[in-house]
Amino acid sequence: MNGRRIAAKCGRSSFCKWRTTLENGQCAFNQMATAEAWARGWTLTRGKPRPVNQTYGCKIDLGAPDHLERHVVSNFDAQALRELSSSLTVPGTWLKVCASPEMVTPFLRDIWTVQPLEYLMAATLRKDAIIARDDYQLSIRTSSAVTDAELRSKDGQLAARGRVAQSNGFAIFDQIVTEPEHQRKGLGRIVMGALSNVSIAGGSKIGVLVATEDGRALYKTIGWTIVSLVTAAVIG
Repeated sequence: MNGRRIAAKCGRSSFCKWRTTLENGQCAFNQMATAEAWARGWTLTRGKPRPVNQTYGCKIDLGAPDHLERHVVSNFDAQALRELSSSLTVPGTWLKVCASPEMVTPFLRDIWTVQPLEYLMAATLRKDAIIARDDYQLSIRTSSAVTDAELRSKDGQLAARGRVAQSNGFAIFDQIVTEPEHQRKGLGRIVMGALSNVSIAGGSKIGVLVATEDGRALYKTIGWTIVSLVTAAVIG
């Protein structure tokens, strides 16, 4: 795969943040760097403790009964996954592995329940022209490294929302939701555009998120690339 390397600063992370620009102008994003950026941003958007680096990726201590801790495996290694999954026994423990279910499930015991497939995605951020709508009001609020965007209807009903956290040149998008009665109106695109513009103004270059199957379709239409499949599993 030929291309030129473009550095994106990794700050204090032990992993270099790289993306490769291919001859066709598209970007191939480094899986490990993207996964680590997502884990860091996810903790910021959720107000959780900072990830702790591990040989397989990182660990996030959460403390809730149904979400005790999360282990993000940023680069698949069969032996490492076998050892990790075998060492975990407490209900509420989660795995997020950057690999397909076919690769992951052979190394999971019966105590693990595999969740619906997810997608680690990334994009080079570009300023978006937000098309105003008379029937919805957009509001944006920023607190520290986290920005929230909301779209509300004229009667004040929440129609769509999203959140982004900025860290080391990455913008990590989370909780992008359009309420059922307001779907198929392009509101998710407006929220993403607003959050992208804020992130660019804050110095972020690369957007990162983990999408569901439904979300993947939206993000691909606005230029996002699938970096890796994500297999999630939980004990209990």
